[in-house]
Amino acid sequence: MIFDLMEQRWLPVELVNGSSDEVGLRDVLLEARKLRRLAAETPTMTAALYRLILALAHRVYGPADTDAWEKVWKDGFTAGPLERYLTDYPDRFDLFDSQRPFLQCPPLAKCPPSSVAKLVLDRASGNNVTLFDHTTSAEQITLEAGQAARWLVTVHAYDPGGTKTPYQNVKSSIRGLANYFGVVVVEGGTLHETLMLNMPIYNPKRGQPQPTAVQDQPAWESAAFPNPEPDQRSSQGWTDLLTWQSRRILLLPRESETGPVVAGVVIAPGTELRDELAGVELMSAFRRPPRKPRQKKWEEFRPVRLDERRGVWRHTETLLLAGDEHQRRRPRALDHIAELVEDGVISDDTVYTLRVFGQRLGAQAAVVQSWSEEAVAAPVALLRAQHEPAGPIIGHAVDLADQVAEALRAMESDYAAAMQVERDSTVDLAYWARLPGPFDGFLRALGEARRRQQSEATAIESWARSVRQLATATADRWANGSPRTGRSLSEAGRVFGQFTGKLHRLTDVFIAQAKQFINKEALT
Repeated sequence: MIFDLMEQRWLPVELVNGSSDEVGLRDVLLEARKLRRLAAETPTMTAALYRLILALAHRVYGPADTDAWEKVWKDGFTAGPLERYLTDYPDRFDLFDSQRPFLQCPPLAKCPPSSVAKLVLDRASGNNVTLFDHTTSAEQITLEAGQAARWLVTVHAYDPGGTKTPYQNVKSSIRGLANYFGVVVVEGGTLHETLMLNMPIYNPKRGQPQPTAVQDQPAWESAAFPNPEPDQRSSQGWTDLLTWQSRRILLLPRESETGPVVAGVVIAPGTELRDELAGVELMSAFRRPPRKPRQKKWEEFRPVRLDERRGVWRHTETLLLAGDEHQRRRPRALDHIAELVEDGVISDDTVYTLRVFGQRLGAQAAVVQSWSEEAVAAPVALLRAQHEPAGPIIGHAVDLADQVAEALRAMESDYAAAMQVERDSTVDLAYWARLPGPFDGFLRALGEARRRQQSEATAIESWARSVRQLATATADRWANGSPRTGRSLSEAGRVFGQFTGKLHRLTDVFIAQAKQFINKEALT
């Protein structure tokens, strides 16, 4: 039984014309300029597949230096390097190979199999009881080979923690590696651009990207399948981390009328990472909490993660801007893109998109609660290190959004206290949901002002106006959302009036604070 991941169609993609299709690993590279993006069943799957393809692209194309990077950027992913690579690893991409099945551990064949539902993170199985799925472990389901391959890659990255099938005795496992951070993908106009934008210089002999050792390799290149017993170790480098095997997995296939399907699976504890994540993970942003007075040591870096209530755009300063490495670290790809802008390879009026993927786990990190995908505009004019004032302006813009949300909650809380009724903790949800679009516009306007060496005052005032309008609309809906009479009407009017007064004060203060950092030369 063979399922060649190079040739078979299993990667869900969106074409540049907007249609959907599936391609194999060969075509996802060689036809990347005809493809718009990866578009899998879940955000976590999309993120995991991006990481897999980036590992392959690095091993095939490098690029080993800036000249090599620019050549691949210009010429695309050509067939020659890929064919040479496959000559060295001819059988490593067969999902059902009898000796080295792709990203699997054959010794697990001795373990009792589970339903293939355990492989699908949105299926209810064992501890993983999801909100909208009513599948039980007793149901007999199968997965087509392509589906199983996608979930295999996803589970290595995103499996929740908890009890797994033990190879011998160890059955407890921590969550998969990608659960600890938001995976950031810089998205260009085509899949080729996207992959290249997320491929820093890769030269293990020179330790690039740091820290990458000469022995770095993706999981499929290893001389042997992994030890079935769980272990702990440090990363050997970037492609090792991109294909990190947080689990030991074995798919159990059988033939069907339509081709091979997977009817069962064994999932056991895998490899835990010993390294500090901020020192090795390049596709995420990290920040440290500010040091308190008399605090001598910095706290550990914390990764940017998605918040289901408030948007990831609130972390734009950490995600997008260069800064003090002791306080924050943006995704490493943005440093490389900033250099390409300085060298004229990428035009400084370009605006890319940061797509951030994440998963939220429940109690004891053993249950998938939700996953999400968010986008933030990334004007390359803001990436360059010399544009330091952009940080305070963006920081004040985010602070304004937070302060206004707090004022909305205070409005409702004051009303509830006066009327002696239960608080409505969701009053600010609609406000948060409407802010990402205006904030993207603010970033684009800020980037354009920086690029043209103009004043940022217009961008600042536009953001203040958007926040004021959205917050006022939210407060209006709250005040008029249910019929009010008598004292209820009076109290609602009182707290609404207090809120609007505070809203105007907050936006005025923001404008004054942010304008302290505008380009003074543009005003002369």
